[in-house]
Formats: sequence, structure tokens, C-alpha cells
Amino acid sequence: MFGLTFEKLVLVAIIAGIVLGPHRLAASTRRLADTARSLRAFVDATRRRTEQELGVPLTRAEWDEIDLRQYDPRRIVGDALRDAVADRPPGSLDVDSETPGEAVPEPSTDEWEGLDRVRPGQKYLVLGDAAHPRRLLLAGLPTNDPRRVAAETPPPTEDASELHAAPA
Repeated sequence: MFGLTFEKLVLVAIIAGIVLGPHRLAASTRRLADTARSLRAFVDATRRRTEQELGVPLTRAEWDEIDLRQYDPRRIVGDALRDAVADRPPGSLDVDSETPGEAVPEPSTDEWEGLDRVRPGQKYLVLGDAAHPRRLLLAGLPTNDPRRVAAETPPPTEDASELHAAPA
């Protein structure tokens, strides 16, 4: 505790013996021991009172039994999203607004991964993190995949006359 070894404690005792002197050393040691005992009793009483008032276990074994990861916001949101998808009835379909009456299956979450990083004319999409990147060939995706559609969409063209026109 506090990085104190036996050698350091002996050194502190020798310095205390020199500074306090042999006559006052015994009385100071007793006072230090009494202070340590009263501090330990205070901490134990506070812990017991807190456990009774809050009803929360504060012993190490009981804390180890509690899974604190269940309160991680990322885990809570992920579980809620997975439950929402699992609660849908099988075969539930969204209706495409362009062709009314024709049902189109909802794309999986894998199809939406990296959609915000696709630019027109792009050939590859890099997914994953920096330590483990994955290159995904967009031309190899199904034709209705949103990432492929976004890459095949021509970039918006601006009228050249508007770019060179003088401000009014």
C-alpha cells in the first residue's frame, strides 16, 4: 500500500526516533495507532450506514457480481435497435414511393455501413477501423445496394454561366 516496503518503514522509524527522541517516540506511536484505529472505525461505520440507507452493496464480492457494462449507452442503444428489428413481423416490407404498390425489402444494416462516405464515381469503399481496414468493391455489390447506387449517381453539374457571372 502506497509503495511502502519494509526498508522504507524502518527508515521512517529511524528518522522519527531521531526527530522525536526516544522519550516522545512511544507516546507519538500510541497516538498514531489510535488515530488509525478511529479512522478505520469511521470508514466502517460510514460504509455500513451508506449500505443501509441506499440499499447498495458496497462489499467487493457484491460489486464484482454486478455487470456495470449493462449501463453503457452504446450497449443500450445497440440492444434497443436489435430488439426493434427482431420485433418486426417476418416479411414486413416498406413500400417504395416511386412505384406504389410494389413492395421492396428493407436493406440490412450491412448495406447502410459506410453509405455516408460514398461519392459519385468512387470504386472502393474502405470499411472497418484504421487497424483493420476492409476494401469493398462497389461494383461487386448488388445493383439495388444503396452504396452502389450512390457511387453510380452522376455528380451534380453546375451551370458554368452561373460560376463566372459577376456579382450583382
